[in-house]
Parts: sequence; structure tokens; C-alpha cells
Amino acid sequence: MRKIRYVGVAAVLCALVAGCDGETSSGGVTALPPTTSQTAAPGVSVVTEPPGTTANPGGPANPETSGTVAPSTAPKPPEPSTTTTSPVVVPPGPATNVVSLVAVDNSGKAINGFSIVQPDPIGDIDCKYVAGSRSATTAGVVECGASAQAANVCWIAPDKASLLCADDPWQRGVRRWTVQAPPVAAAAQSANPEPWALELADGRHCRIRVGGAWGGRSDGLVGAYSCDGHDVVLQMPDAATAMNKSNPAWTVQVGELGAGAPDLPAPKTIQVRTAYFAAAS
Repeated sequence: MRKIRYVGVAAVLCALVAGCDGETSSGGVTALPPTTSQTAAPGVSVVTEPPGTTANPGGPANPETSGTVAPSTAPKPPEPSTTTTSPVVVPPGPATNVVSLVAVDNSGKAINGFSIVQPDPIGDIDCKYVAGSRSATTAGVVECGASAQAANVCWIAPDKASLLCADDPWQRGVRRWTVQAPPVAAAAQSANPEPWALELADGRHCRIRVGGAWGGRSDGLVGAYSCDGHDVVLQMPDAATAMNKSNPAWTVQVGELGAGAPDLPAPKTIQVRTAYFAAAS
């Protein structure tokens, strides 16, 4: 009778601590399973202990074996955006204004706001290899001499012993040169004239290059027009023109040059507001 009482007490204790493995050490009595149930809260699942592990009542929870509440459904990552951005297209500006300027008339007089600058004459010039000006839209405008003399837009005086050469469309000065071995021969018009000078959409003025050393770039572009400030109009060495005339608003590439062939920022595309050519009356 006393043995049965001990066994009963052992069974009750085993049930309370939930630590028995189904049998007592004495008497072979099977302990009843715990009567309390564990109910998960709505929307969560309960991770139970793996078989063969033992609870640790009254002590700290074992992170590897204790019950852990986790969301039943992992949150979905945000959907990647499918919005695309179209490139901004800059519409072309007004059509380039093309102007042909006559600085000297057939009598050798400066006209249209042009005037002879001092000293007069400014010096001698060798016109043995005279040619039609590459910036003229008519015959009667020539170029000759050394590149430093910048005599690339010139009108022949009636006596053919002097040359009247314009600087640019803005200062409108005309320099008189004395020809070393007159008379100056006539020259044919250029087949594909390039503008004498440009006014860009940002207000800068640029004049066509006349020889000389201008520096370089690592991308191979060379200077075609010198502009206000440090930038120049650029083109490839073998290009026939620096102008992009695919639209009524012509454009040019403007950038820097440096000593040797340095890496420099890419040139900017700028529209040409006015293109100036030369002509004879």
C-alpha cells in the first residue's frame, strides 16, 4: 500500500515537471502526458522542440530548443520599378542665319561699316601662291601670305598692287597690305566654302583658323575656329567641315585644346546663330 502511494506521488510529480520519458524508475508506471495544450495565436506558427530534447523549467530558455514564434508568411520584397524615363530631346532652335559680307567695293573703298585701320599700309605680303578665299561665296575674294598675317579674307585693290583684308565681322577693321610682286592674280571661287566667322547660340564669337599650332586632345579632335575665351570649335582632322548642317539650325562641337594630347572633357554641341561668309560686289 505504501509502495503504491509512492508510485502515485512520483507519477504526479512527473506530470507536473513534464520531464519523464514515459516510465518511472520503480514500478514501471507510465506517466500521463501533460494535459495543458499550447495554442498558437492567429496568424503565427509555433516551432516545437525537436524529439529527445528536455525542457528547462524555471531556467533561461535555450535558443536552440525553446518555442519560437515566427510569422507564418515571410514579407515579400517590394516589386522592382518598371517605370522608364525617356531621354530629354532638345528641339532645334531657329534656323542658322547665313550672311555674306562685302567689306570692300570694286573701287577699293571699305563699305558696310568696315574701315581701314592704321598703319596704312600695315606691311608687305607675298601673294605668289594666291588662292580663292575658302570663306567666300563668290569669286573676287582671295587669301595669300603667311598664316601669321591672317590674310584669308581679302579683296584686291583696283591697281592690283595692294590687298585689303578684313579681320572679322564684329570689329570690321580692314588692313591694307602692299603686294611684294604685283600684280595679284585673280583666283577661282572655293567649291565648298566654310564660314569666315560664327556667332554661337550662347553669344560667343568664333573665327576660322588660319594655320598655326593650336595644341591637341587625346580623342584626336583638332581646332577649326578660335572662340572668345579658351574654347575652340573642334572637328576631326579629315573632316570636310566643322558644321553639322543636318538641320536648319547648324551645330558645332566646342571644347578645349591642350599641350600635347591631354585627356579633356568631351566637347559640347552648340547651335550656330549666325554664320558669316565673305563676298565680292
